[in-house]
Amino acid sequence: MEKRKEKILNILLSGRHPLSKKYAGKHVLVIEDKIIPLKKGKKAVKDIEKLELKYGRTPTIVFVPRHDISYI
Repeated sequence: MEKRKEKILNILLSGRHPLSKKYAGKHVLVIEDKIIPLKKGKKAVKDIEKLELKYGRTPTIVFVPRHDISYI
């Protein structure tokens, strides 16, 4: 299970995942093989709590970089 999540994270961050362009420059939640956009404020907390209850663990919060910009 963890290896699958790591693989999805690596593909997402490298820009090879089909959803990489859609979520470029944004934060997303990754749990198992699902990628969910992170909402702002209290809605984000509610989404995280729902995912914790559904899957039994905390989702990983990831920033998907844009590949046309250099982050320093």
